Amino acid sequence: MHCSICCKAFNGYYKKDRPTCVSCTQALLFTPRVQQASALLDREKQHTHAEAILRPGNDGVLAALPEDADWDAITSAVQNEGVRKAQDERQAIEARVEDITEKAQELRQQIEGYRLYLKNHKESNAQRRRDLEHERAELQKQKPRALEPLQLATRKAASRLDKVRLRTVDARALLCREAAALSGLRKTKGTDGVSQYWLGDVPIPDLRALNGKLNLEKYEMGRKGMLYQPHEVVTASMDDICRLLGSCCHYLSVRLPAEILLPHNDFPHALIMMEKASYKQKSVPWPYKAHSQTSSPAASRLVDQQSGGSASPRSLHLNRPLRELQKEDPKAFGYFVEGASLLALDVAYLCRTQGLDIVNTFDDFCAIGRNLFQLLSSPEQQRPPLERHSSSATAKTDRSRGKPAGSTNLGVYSHGSAHHSLSGHEGLDILSPWRLPSSSRLVDKLRSFLINEISGAEWDFLSDKEWDEERADEMPVLVGGERKAASRQDPAMSIMTVTSHDRNGINTQNERQRGTSGWTKVRGREV
Repeated sequence: MHCSICCKAFNGYYKKDRPTCVSCTQALLFTPRVQQASALLDREKQHTHAEAILRPGNDGVLAALPEDADWDAITSAVQNEGVRKAQDERQAIEARVEDITEKAQELRQQIEGYRLYLKNHKESNAQRRRDLEHERAELQKQKPRALEPLQLATRKAASRLDKVRLRTVDARALLCREAAALSGLRKTKGTDGVSQYWLGDVPIPDLRALNGKLNLEKYEMGRKGMLYQPHEVVTASMDDICRLLGSCCHYLSVRLPAEILLPHNDFPHALIMMEKASYKQKSVPWPYKAHSQTSSPAASRLVDQQSGGSASPRSLHLNRPLRELQKEDPKAFGYFVEGASLLALDVAYLCRTQGLDIVNTFDDFCAIGRNLFQLLSSPEQQRPPLERHSSSATAKTDRSRGKPAGSTNLGVYSHGSAHHSLSGHEGLDILSPWRLPSSSRLVDKLRSFLINEISGAEWDFLSDKEWDEERADEMPVLVGGERKAASRQDPAMSIMTVTSHDRNGINTQNERQRGTSGWTKVRGREV
């Protein structure tokens, strides 16, 4: 065949030469195009046949059969195969039903066995219950006879424990009163009818009188010739009170709110801890001798930096009058007021926990001597000694309240006993209705009271040296001659005398003994 354009034959020329026209090119590509179309059609047919075979059911089986297959034989074979499968399934179901039936029969037999077992068990339990009822009835009949020895022993033990507890309470009270008696705790009345309380030969001052002048000549100290400075008396009294409280709290097993530190090898005076720091420090920062003799602000700041202001113990020692301490070292003055207030709080707490409701106001709080005397040495608080041979039937114990009948509470409540423990709810019941203000308010009130007294005073205390100095405007005037120097040993030669007035307005003579101080001088007096 030849091309109509270039007149070349289609067979063979393209093997050597390339086609030169469109007709030659189309003729050259016709055969490959036909082959590609045939391949695509064949591929599509094979894909359709594969999808038909993969379809579920008989469609796939029929699609997989050749076109010349025997459809009748195939249909009968398919029916026979379905019948055979149904028979197999029926046989499997029947076998399963037989197994289930056998299992159900076996379960019925087990249920019957369990029912019989439960019936026998109920009968056995009923019999045992009847036996237990019988035994319980017999036990109830025998119980009084069996428990009588035990109850008798329990009553005897309780009676002995009550006696031991009462004797312990009596021993505590006796030791405290003996300690107070040995310490010399007593009460005296002066010529003005005012009661004064003593520990040994040292008076116990009221906290409100720490700032004033103690009239030592009025008491036994002046009559015995034992005249000391007021601040020395206060220091000695505080130390004696701390020793007595330490002994009594040891006997009573009572822990005070503010811990008292008795004299130490490095410090000869008693100290007292703040409430928050009490019984918590293993090593107490003791103020040494250098600090106890030097109360300068620099020394106070040094101690505060080393030990802490709230954790350091408060000193009850005065090495100068309180008014001078307030002017020269206000911080040491505040510490001493805190210590004295905490000591008074300890005394008030001990009175409250031992059955004396006598400290409810600030005035009661300041009267340390009265509180100690009422607690330890008052005749109204004495209790008759315990009868050693009293029977258990006549035990002097108030069962309704759990306290010794007809007696005070001294020695009953403590922190070291199981009965009437101050650490439990009984201690809370005692302290909850207490109307005394908090320690911080009491300290502030006492500090304000003392500072107001110091700032409002119209006189100063003079020492012996200041009084011995002769002033020109205070020289005595003699009648009938020149002015001569009045002798120090003969004050009666002067015509004019100056009388002094104490704080209560009572006049005192200007005669004084040798070695005394504390004379008053009115400020602003001019000749």
